Amino acid sequence: MEASTSPILQAPVDIPVVYTDPWYMITVLGLYLYFVTKAGPQFMEPRKPFELKKLILAHNFLQVVSCIYVINEVLFITDNGIFYFWECRDIGRTPEHVRRYYSLAYFLFWLKLSELLETVIFVLRKKQNQVSKLHIFHHFSTVTLVYVLINLNTNGSAAYFCVLLNSIVHVIMYSYYFVAAVADKSFVQALTPVKKSITVIQMTQFALILAQVPCQLVLCGMPPYVLLYFTTVIIGMFYGFYDFYTSAYKVMQRRKSQTSLPDAKQ
Repeated sequence: MEASTSPILQAPVDIPVVYTDPWYMITVLGLYLYFVTKAGPQFMEPRKPFELKKLILAHNFLQVVSCIYVINEVLFITDNGIFYFWECRDIGRTPEHVRRYYSLAYFLFWLKLSELLETVIFVLRKKQNQVSKLHIFHHFSTVTLVYVLINLNTNGSAAYFCVLLNSIVHVIMYSYYFVAAVADKSFVQALTPVKKSITVIQMTQFALILAQVPCQLVLCGMPPYVLLYFTTVIIGMFYGFYDFYTSAYKVMQRRKSQTSLPDAKQ
């Protein structure tokens, strides 16, 4: 049977309410914002920073393993065809595909909630400078995008293209974080170019995701409100990472130029 004429299997009718009722998500995100911007810093103000090394290592390791699982599931659900991101796709060709489509979506919901722990760790270690607007926006919005994936997606498994790219990036990123947490300072300094490359990879990811949007809109159709929200979030992330990259790069270049100048006292 041709792909274009295969039946579109519908979503199961018994999606748990935790994924359909937005108030669950809104409550968690509201508590997250309150803690990382107000309650957490106030709690830590008179206290010394926590070490939390074991928690950091466990968090980074679980993120890597989880993202590898996500990549494997996306490839199965799409029959290894997800890289043809311009193609229209239904949810699945068999009941097993449909079941794993939604099982993965539910897993992603909890995975993105678990990533909020990263900001909490920053606060408890009194690294509030790392709790930037970009950082909060990134973690906040990814949770909402998974909610959209579960409840408002009309583009079938093609919606997993951005999930695949993000998971690949996270395998690289959290592997770097894990190594940086256990390695000595000299080795971490040697990995500085890798950190810069990760930011470039992240921007490339968003560029590829934005390239998929017009293809899905023109060829497959997409509800305007979903398109507007999704595109706005991705553009916001791309701009944020680009701004971070250019700012950090300029600072590094300025420091290098200053250290290379001859000493005026000599």
